[in-house]
Amino acid sequence: MVLRPNLASRSIIGQLTTFVAVAETRSFRAAAEQIGRSQPAVTAQVNQLEALLGVRLFTRTTRQVAPTLAGRELLARAKRLVVETDELIRDFQSHGALTQGRVAISSSPTLATGLIARALVHFEREHPGIAVSIREDFADELFEALATGHVEIGIGPYSQVPERLAFRPVLEQPFLLIVPRGHALARRRRLTFGELEGQPMVCPATGTTARSLIEAAARAAGFALTVKCETMQYQTVASMVAAGLGITVMPAVDRRVLAALDLVALPFADLDLFREVGVISRRHEEPSPAARAFLSLLSRLTVEAGELERDGLRPLSAGR
Repeated sequence: MVLRPNLASRSIIGQLTTFVAVAETRSFRAAAEQIGRSQPAVTAQVNQLEALLGVRLFTRTTRQVAPTLAGRELLARAKRLVVETDELIRDFQSHGALTQGRVAISSSPTLATGLIARALVHFEREHPGIAVSIREDFADELFEALATGHVEIGIGPYSQVPERLAFRPVLEQPFLLIVPRGHALARRRRLTFGELEGQPMVCPATGTTARSLIEAAARAAGFALTVKCETMQYQTVASMVAAGLGITVMPAVDRRVLAALDLVALPFADLDLFREVGVISRRHEEPSPAARAFLSLLSRLTVEAGELERDGLRPLSAGR
């Protein structure tokens, strides 16, 4: 269909906006105050709309203004058109805002080196005028950064958020057994979590989400972890395992690092151990256009199964 608007139709949204104001207030004077125009201008726009449509929209007396049958039929459609037009304008103004600006993001360390780094490369290509700052935080630091306004959004496996924040799951991060290639367990085809009993473990620090998940799995299997050493950083955990200090259960965040250290990552035959990764934001607060653009890009990347696996991630399980 080819649209050829005439002069009258080009101003119809303004006329419809005025019509809705008069129909809802039942007064030309009140409508004029509501939309910030003079009463004669409101009257003129209603007259123009009636002339364009060829019907009377209001019955007017000295005491009241009431929509006619045609006016009542037009009201619902006019309100919908006005709202949709307003949304269209806001959406494109937001797109325009993406030519410049900035967004601050807090990411968990296990996501920063893979998924977030990949997202930043794509975002820079699509929105070169937007400055993005990334900080790596564990749970408490991320929550504090969000609460104080130092960052706008957080991304991580921290689902137990304070009441003032909201967590929206987007991915899953599986946990695997990580051992040196020459370790006896590396030759097992089917490995159960219970076989870790008595094994010296290199663990993430007490209180982290990873440590809590591993300890819960050990309790379910009927044993307590034998912790040889613990640390906060994923790379340090991998280095300690490669040095022969013990084995670990962690996400395979970067398989290139594991290969360089001659480590292998093995799944468990008896359980699917994982944690949810999500977007964390201030509750009841709309993200900025720049933040929404970054989250939209991130959402597109979460469907690339091959890339996700390389980052030690996978899509949400069915039913989520």
